[in-house]
Amino acid sequence: MQSYINHLLSDIAEACREEQTYSAASGENDLEAIERYFEEVERWLENEPEHDFSYYCGLQKEQFPPVEKLTPVQMEALSLAFEKLLFTWNIGVEMPDKLPIPQKYSLLISVLEKKVAIVENGFETIEFCSYDPPSCPFNEWCTCKELGLKDHYDDDDGEDDC
Repeated sequence: MQSYINHLLSDIAEACREEQTYSAASGENDLEAIERYFEEVERWLENEPEHDFSYYCGLQKEQFPPVEKLTPVQMEALSLAFEKLLFTWNIGVEMPDKLPIPQKYSLLISVLEKKVAIVENGFETIEFCSYDPPSCPFNEWCTCKELGLKDHYDDDDGEDDC
């Protein structure tokens, strides 16, 4: 399995987007850069993303082994590489820091099937939690209660759902 993981890590590295640079050398002046920025913001505000992330990076969810087939070290390596991949595409993910690696790995790989807007300026952030504790994928690691939502979602029995 490790040889496949090594190959997959290589595929992830190849799927990283090359750094986009705009400068005076490319003939773009400050006004053109500002116009390009505002055009991108308007597109982001007015349009739903058309494609899922796998369309852009070329990787498919099926390429990633299920959690049961991986060691924690392999999941950690794949997760770190995948987060780097997302970063090169200006995409970030919101997850609790203490989320166990199997859940983190599964959620990261699910990004391949999420429609995303690829932006040149700024970051697109994917949030897995809808701030509704019963449907939160983080279960007991949900951070809703840290955001002041704890009292809002407390049950009558005093147990936290979040």
